[in-house]
Amino acid sequence: MNFKDKIALITGGTSGIGKEISKQLLLNGAVVIINYSKNDHQTKDTLEELKEYSKQIILIKANVANENEVSKMFQEINDKFGKLDFLINNAGISIDSFIEYFNMEDWNKVISVNLTGKFLCVKYAIKLLRNSSNGSIVNIASRLGAIPCAEASAYCVAEAGIINFTKCAAIEFAKDNVRVNCISPSLTITPMALSGWSDEEIEMTKEKNPMKRLGEPIDIANMALYLVSDEAKYITGQNINVNGGALLWVR
Repeated sequence: MNFKDKIALITGGTSGIGKEISKQLLLNGAVVIINYSKNDHQTKDTLEELKEYSKQIILIKANVANENEVSKMFQEINDKFGKLDFLINNAGISIDSFIEYFNMEDWNKVISVNLTGKFLCVKYAIKLLRNSSNGSIVNIASRLGAIPCAEASAYCVAEAGIINFTKCAAIEFAKDNVRVNCISPSLTITPMALSGWSDEEIEMTKEKNPMKRLGEPIDIANMALYLVSDEAKYITGQNINVNGGALLWVR
């Protein structure tokens, strides 16, 4: 794919799925703006790694759950480029707890970053995306948005919200020729996704999957690049499951 002269913003782009999407966009010629919120050391390491593929990288520090910071981020993009072609809404966190013991601070934190953060980025991105010939938004959700599990109610609720928010945005922005789609990965090999999982649980999950493996960041990145490409210009409002054929989820 050729994304030369395309401007892409990836939120939460310094690790896992976000970093792989950033890498693949760089390899295909895009100018990549990587958003991060707090881990300066990790961000520096990611920048050095990705510079091996392309120097067309810009870093912007902003908490996607903070409207003022999101507004400033998009003003900076506007001042520098005057447009945005692709928004990859990837930033997310996970805090596990049973409902009975879930404290409000943690609940609000998950909803704010995972769901409200995507809303805010779309809210402020749309003016810039209208200036693109093929504006495209890809929201990263989760298999748990459709089939939830115990001990992760805030995460499951946020991911379900992302899927429906994607459809709302697709309807609203179709007139602007801005497409909005969603990707729901199954369990993927990233530091956040595997946090708290034992080796036995991971092996059991692999065994349950029809393809007998976990997802890899490149699996998600490949779908993201397709969805923002001209080849997908008649696809909008969709939630694409990238899950190796898994139809049911039990943790």
